[in-house]
Amino acid sequence: MADQESLLTIGAFARLVGLSSSALRFYDDCGLLQPYDVDPASGYRYYSAGQERRAATISRLRGIGLPLQDIRTVLDGPPEQARAALRSYVERTGDLARTAHEVAEDVIATLPDRSDEAQPTTVVIPGPELASALRQVAPATAATADIPALQGVLLRAADAELTVVATDRYWMAVRTLPIEAISGADRQVIVAAQATPQIVAFAAGHDRVRLRIEDTVARLEGDDDVLDMSAIEGQFPSYQSVLSALPAAAGRVTVDRLRLIEVLLANDDADVIVLTTGDRRLDVRVDGDRHGVRLPAITTGEPLATAFRPQLLLGALDVSVGPEVLLQFPAREGSPVVVRSADQGTFTTVVMPVRRDDRA
Repeated sequence: MADQESLLTIGAFARLVGLSSSALRFYDDCGLLQPYDVDPASGYRYYSAGQERRAATISRLRGIGLPLQDIRTVLDGPPEQARAALRSYVERTGDLARTAHEVAEDVIATLPDRSDEAQPTTVVIPGPELASALRQVAPATAATADIPALQGVLLRAADAELTVVATDRYWMAVRTLPIEAISGADRQVIVAAQATPQIVAFAAGHDRVRLRIEDTVARLEGDDDVLDMSAIEGQFPSYQSVLSALPAAAGRVTVDRLRLIEVLLANDDADVIVLTTGDRRLDVRVDGDRHGVRLPAITTGEPLATAFRPQLLLGALDVSVGPEVLLQFPAREGSPVVVRSADQGTFTTVVMPVRRDDRA
């Protein structure tokens, strides 16, 4: 048993093994690398030096893109299954790697040579990153005009980050982007959702964009191009309050994202879909049916059943990235469910489930 004084904080252990603190928290949530000890009062995680090898192996395998379920097999399964999983993955990705190399070389050859330093402005951010964030977040905007602010996307520049948020009160999408340069006080603006295709096209066409926010006026500048963005006046809901008020997760499941989307699409005409967690599985069925589809999954916490409108959950899964997705289920039925991506810690969606006694 490790001496308490020899244990490492999550920050110190992250530096030792070359992983971020957020990655360690994610692997704890997945049950792949749990702390040696957790302070019951503060919730602080502590690790022992003996866990360094497992953490380094996870880091190396994630670095080559090995799915989490295969990593679990390599770490905890019989040696013959571990070897088979690794060899199968190498064979599957061989052709993809060669194609990726060819495409990358072609694109590198066409990249412009930009030696000029970015001019001082309110916010400087990579254009493709902003375009990507808007594509992910904008689908969560409201379709009706009962609350005008919900028909827009919030852009908030503060604390060296640009936060992009949208919500229709039933699901919320949030993504944070690091800022290369910022001047002036914290600012935010709500840009009309109907203008996002034009903004996305503009941002994606420039390596960097300068975002200027003045009261309710916003402008994007890229090279010699300028785009004035249509803004919405109104009070946007406090996304910080929503995130901070989320209940603790009683159970988590990590599952193949595309496979789950496939099952939901096959039942997208259903009123309610029920997701039930179990030992290394996620069962998906139409509410009222006895049988459904069983998907292999990494599960932690107690078994839980949660009901969703299939189109609502599909929207959250569709804008996520990566091969796997992690769903955090609360203990209280009807509380929000958090959907996170293993490959993009800066993006979070919050989805409202359906109470079983309120289903249509």
